[in-house]
Amino acid sequence: MSRRRYLFPLLALFAACGEPTPIPVNVVVTPGIATADVVGATVQYTAEVIDDLGMPIPGAQVTWSSGREDVVTISSTGLATVTGQGTASIRAVHQPVSGSATLVVELTPVRLARVAGDIETAPALSRLPENPTVRVEDAGGAPIPDVRVAFEVLSGGGEITARSGLTDASGQAYTRWTLGEATGVQVLRATAANLEATFAVTATEPVLAIRRQQLESARVDVAYRRAIDILGGAHRPLAWSISAGRLPGGLEIDTLGSIVGRPSETGGGSFTVRVADAAGNEAFREFGLRVCAPPLALEAGEVAFANPVGLGSCAPFLPAGEEGDRYRVAVLRVDTSTRPTIAKAELRVVEIGGDGERRPEVAGAPPQVAVEMRQLPEALAAGVRIADATARHHALRLAEAERLILQFGPGAVLPDLRDRRPAGAFRSTLPPPPPETMLFRTPEPGANACAAPGPTPVPALLIDYNDHLAVYQDSAQHAEDPVGLEPVRQMLDYYEAHGAGTIEEYFGGVSDINGDERVNVFISPVVRDGIAAFVWGADFLELSACAGSNQMELVYFGLGMFHALAVAPDDGHYQALGTMVHEVKHVSSLYRRSRAGSFHPSWIEEGTAEIAGEVSSRKAMESAGGVALGAMLRRDAYPPRDGSIITPENYATLLRLVRTALSYTAETNSLTSDPAERHTFYGTSWHFHRFLGDAYGDAAGKAEASFFAALNDTAHAAGTRGIEQATEESVETLLEQYAVAMMLNGTGVSEPERGFHTYDFPSATSELFRPDYEYRPVGSYPWARTGPEPAGFESFTYTGGLAPAGIRFHEFESDGEDEGIEVEAEVTGATAVRVVIVRVR
Repeated sequence: MSRRRYLFPLLALFAACGEPTPIPVNVVVTPGIATADVVGATVQYTAEVIDDLGMPIPGAQVTWSSGREDVVTISSTGLATVTGQGTASIRAVHQPVSGSATLVVELTPVRLARVAGDIETAPALSRLPENPTVRVEDAGGAPIPDVRVAFEVLSGGGEITARSGLTDASGQAYTRWTLGEATGVQVLRATAANLEATFAVTATEPVLAIRRQQLESARVDVAYRRAIDILGGAHRPLAWSISAGRLPGGLEIDTLGSIVGRPSETGGGSFTVRVADAAGNEAFREFGLRVCAPPLALEAGEVAFANPVGLGSCAPFLPAGEEGDRYRVAVLRVDTSTRPTIAKAELRVVEIGGDGERRPEVAGAPPQVAVEMRQLPEALAAGVRIADATARHHALRLAEAERLILQFGPGAVLPDLRDRRPAGAFRSTLPPPPPETMLFRTPEPGANACAAPGPTPVPALLIDYNDHLAVYQDSAQHAEDPVGLEPVRQMLDYYEAHGAGTIEEYFGGVSDINGDERVNVFISPVVRDGIAAFVWGADFLELSACAGSNQMELVYFGLGMFHALAVAPDDGHYQALGTMVHEVKHVSSLYRRSRAGSFHPSWIEEGTAEIAGEVSSRKAMESAGGVALGAMLRRDAYPPRDGSIITPENYATLLRLVRTALSYTAETNSLTSDPAERHTFYGTSWHFHRFLGDAYGDAAGKAEASFFAALNDTAHAAGTRGIEQATEESVETLLEQYAVAMMLNGTGVSEPERGFHTYDFPSATSELFRPDYEYRPVGSYPWARTGPEPAGFESFTYTGGLAPAGIRFHEFESDGEDEGIEVEAEVTGATAVRVVIVRVR
């Protein structure tokens, strides 16, 4: 059959149907995202219906709708009208397909309107009958919800709750306003965004109101009386009661409106006081009251610890007890930072009378605690001046050497050539005599101290020597001002008898990097006038690394120290003797630390070097027939000789006692830094290490040498970590124990186990400043900030600076009357603070 016969019917069919019908697949709404910021704003939306070929369908109709008509409504023509804040979806529907767009409405606050609570009149101290209320509106006057509104009392001293809040659905926010005590106009301000509104209310005299006040803490077993203050109340009598909550056990409110009694339980809570007058007026106010633990019950020698205020504890309370009961209170920083940051410390003392009332502060100020340099015997005053100047020089030299050794690395430090004998054992053979002349490189301070070619070596002449030291003097200096042989021999004899054994036993001896088996002493102009001596750690470095190194154990010494020995005791002093031991200890410890590449902070390095000088002095005193090394040293340990208490043997001990006294009588003290004039951590750090030797090294049993040797050994970490390893205590605990040891030393009560056992410091320091009963410091060890005599149990505030690892001591004595005193410490600028209390009588 032919196909042609079917073609004509198909053509006829297409002609009858016309164009094919488009198929809708999508609706595009424009704009896709729109924003508005005011109610009533309009947005015109349009919609295109798209077919399956991606072409718009002309004339296609859509139906419009809003996903949230509380935000926007939309007409049949696509005109959207804003009705509120939020985000709404705009939808266009055509047959089975649809499209959508988003309208974001962020209403902009342009007005903060007062709704209620303005221009009212109410009694002072009353709650305003109408709460101050504001409404946040947009440019069209529509309310805006969820806007943060803050409230603040500008005048009158009233109270508000809450201080801020979000506007509700009607755009409103409010606070409750309790007026202040002042009569007249009181003002409250509301702010939202950049808008503000103020409320002015006139406060009248109240008929009856309870004043706002904070009740001081009560204390178990201590009388308490606090009056509740009122305004008004002309219609007497008044009736007082507790309308809600309860008072702590043992307390009641009396007919005069006072909370009185002796609390019987610790804790706290809130209660509401009600007062009513004879005319039927009444007033209410809620109070909180905390009851603290009872007074401290300490026997003589017992200790209590507390935190400063603000750390969740009540202030300690010292009971009046019997007349003559005496306490010491220390405010102590237990951090060991070397930065002399000063915190402000206050110790507020409040006396509680027998009636439970808090006594007002007494007038006046406590006497200052100070020691004048002119009060010292000149031989000691000169030693202090030189020691202080030397300390400043040491700080520079130690820092410089540490920097250089860390720069070149511990590998550049020369090895120790000593025999591998055990620590504490002495050499079995004598070293050969030293050369008659020696060339020394004098260290140049500054960044180029090791730079090539280095300083030109200068010749020096041998003056004298022994098996431990060889003393040389710069040849040019010797030609003009030769050192005397006798003072050099005196120093050598002292070191051989009392210093060498100290260094060996307490610090493990000294290294020998050049094989001469001695420490060389170089008397040189490089040690300028007023400086005693120093050790330069870069002398341990190889010459190839540091062109200024002498590659030996070397102490640089000032000529003036030997001149002072030559004229002692008339116009000189014996500082060179203990100083040599101090410096050789630096040789020992700095070499070890250089090889390890870790260094002690200066206060530990110098404090232990001071121990070396002091121990040699105590050995010398024992050798001369005085007090034994491990015995308790008191005033009679150094009786006058030719009108002076100073001897070659005890000079180093006296100098350390003086520096301790000067440091603890300075306005601010510290173990780790020098925060005040005339303060030096050489005194305080020696004192702290003396405590460690006594308390943890058994100095009284002459067993402390191994303790200090362990601290000096690099098996222990540098710094406070090494001290903690040796004592197995935290540095915070050690500082607390140290403060207790100071407060109980020499008081007549038993010394604590962790205390001083080789010094009665009040006695040992009593005559330092007045050899003929002419000179004396104000007060006595440990030099309380309350003055030379104990303060009474009276209200007073003691204020001063508190540096890291610093202590402020206070002493109080009761007359046996009233209840006692509350001692509240507050420290601003430091957090690691403890309050330590001991009863001393």
